[in-house]
Parts: sequence; structure tokens; C-alpha cells
Amino acid sequence: MTDKKNQHYIPKFYLRNFSYENNGKQIGVYNLSNEIFVQKGKLKTQGSKSFFYGEDGIIEDVLANVEDVLAQQLKKNILELKIPNKLTEEHINLLLFVCLTDLRNPVKINLMKNGILEIGKRLTELDPNIDLDKFIPKVSHNDAVKMSMSNIGEVIEEIVDLDYKFLKNVTNQPFITSDFPIVKYNQFLENKNWPLSKSGYGLSGLQIFIPLNSELILFFFDSEIYKVGNRKQDIVLIEDLSEINHLNVLQFVNCFESIYFNEKTSEDYVRKLHVKAKRYKRANESTSHSSYLFNKNTNDEEIIKQGKKNLIVVGSTDVETKLKINSIKIHSKGQNKQLTSSASQLRKHSQMRNRSR
Repeated sequence: MTDKKNQHYIPKFYLRNFSYENNGKQIGVYNLSNEIFVQKGKLKTQGSKSFFYGEDGIIEDVLANVEDVLAQQLKKNILELKIPNKLTEEHINLLLFVCLTDLRNPVKINLMKNGILEIGKRLTELDPNIDLDKFIPKVSHNDAVKMSMSNIGEVIEEIVDLDYKFLKNVTNQPFITSDFPIVKYNQFLENKNWPLSKSGYGLSGLQIFIPLNSELILFFFDSEIYKVGNRKQDIVLIEDLSEINHLNVLQFVNCFESIYFNEKTSEDYVRKLHVKAKRYKRANESTSHSSYLFNKNTNDEEIIKQGKKNLIVVGSTDVETKLKINSIKIHSKGQNKQLTSSASQLRKHSQMRNRSR
């Protein structure tokens, strides 16, 4: 058994960027469920759970080595305010940071486990006498963690085409973060009133926001849809306080349990943001429904009339807050893009990957 009982799903090196007066030991914490505000909480106990990766310490030790590399690079990127070139080692490390922070989070682990339960529920609706043990695997917490993290390489390949820039906060109100800081958004599909998933890694219009500290957000986006600042501009200034508020609300809607911030964020501000965030549906809640899967040679209308649903669709709720940032616009090509009849509105990059498999 490892002696590393307190295992972090949010790296300490990341949380230190939001620590109280940059002391690296304390951090502001606001818990959404009990609405308790703490100005100086213990940083080392945040974003962690006992033996989250198991008691053998194998995954924990591997992650520690990876985090050493990522911590050094993020520190360099923040200090130099420089975006690495595409397909360089630094670029891939940024993608690794995003994917690792996303896939190891309890939110993702719980969604995986809940998705299996949702499938069982839908199968029981179709056949109350079904023996679920024959169709539904029993997945332990450790199994779910390993299954989720095994997708890291696949996800990196899925989002390597996205462009990326820094959003720099030049107001007096800091950016905040949370215990699930990777926010996937999709203004394009939201504006199209798309009823299915909007935050899949391969979808057209995908956006990923991750605060790096109180002044910087690393922003990935689908350049086939969006224009972000000027073309040659790697750093886009956010000067409107209302836009800072919009970006901060994303963390409330997306988080697992807690919001994090430094000493410049007041209790009054955090509570006001929480009130605003309550207008929107929480993201990452499990969903499922029964539908129809058609073959080319079948009569679609006849199958629907018979009511013989043969497809179970499992997913989760998206972050949807009607986000508007002046420097992030859907350009003319994106506005003219037509949705297909497919259940997944994939980017060209993802379509090409699917064809090559």
C-alpha cells in the first residue's frame, strides 16, 4: 500500500496559481452545496480524495512524474506569455494537461459509472424481466478511473487540430477556477439549438476554456467556426467586467463541488456569481433516452410507427449560459455552415480520423 493517501485529481501545481497572495499553501474556497466561503483554506487538501487512484500507488506515482513536466511548461508559458507552435512538444504537453485534468476528474469518473446505470435503467424499461448481469458489466471505481484515463491518447489526437490563444484579464476582477476547471463549450451548436451533445471532443464549434491563473485563460477553439481577436494575435485582452463575470460563471456551472480563487476575490462577488449561475442548468449530469437505429434497407417510418426503439443514447448535460465575448465571434464561414442529418456534428479533422480507422 502507498503512503500517499491524499491523492489529487486537481494538481497542486495548478492550484498554487490561485493561492492566497501566491503563498502556495492557502487558497480561497467556496463550496456550492453548503455555500460556505473560506478565504484561506488549506491548499493541499483541495481537489483530492483518499486513495482516489487506488492503494497500490502506481497511477499516483506515474502522474507525479507527468505533472513535474507539465508544471515546468505551464510556468514557462505563463511567465513568457507565449503560445507554443502547433505540433511541437510544448503544444502536445498543453493538450496532455487539458486531457489529463479532464479525464481524471471525479465528474468524468461518475459520468462513466452513471452511464452504465442509465443503460441498465433503459434496458429494464424495454424488458422488465431482463437479466442485467448478462448485459451490464460491474465497474468498480478503480476500473472507471483506468478506463477513463486510457482515453488520453485518443482525445489528444481528437483535439490536436484546435487553435489556441490566451485570454488576458486586464480588469480589476480576477478569474476564478474550480475543482473541474476544463470547461467545454459550443456557442455554434448552442446558437443552432442543437438538441444533442454539444461538448464532444470531435464536434464542430468546440471551445475549451481553462483558467491558468487570475489573469489568464488558455482558450482552444475550432477555427473553422470562430474568429478570436486578430489573426496574428496570440493574446486577446478581456477589458469588459461583464465578460469576466460570464467567464467566471462557467466555472460554477461546470464544477464538481468547489470554486477556487485568490485574495483579490471577495465573498460578496462569489455569492453574486453563484446566484447568476443558478439560472442555468448544471453541466455534467447524466442523461439517457431510447431512440431508433436505422439500417439503409429499412423503412424508417414503419419502424417509428411500430414504436420498437432499438437504440439507447447515453450522455450528459452541457454548459450553456448564452456566453457572449466580444472578441470571440462566429465568422461568416461558420455562420453559413449547415448541420448534417448525423447525430454528431463532427469537425473535418474528426471525420477524417473516423474514415482512416
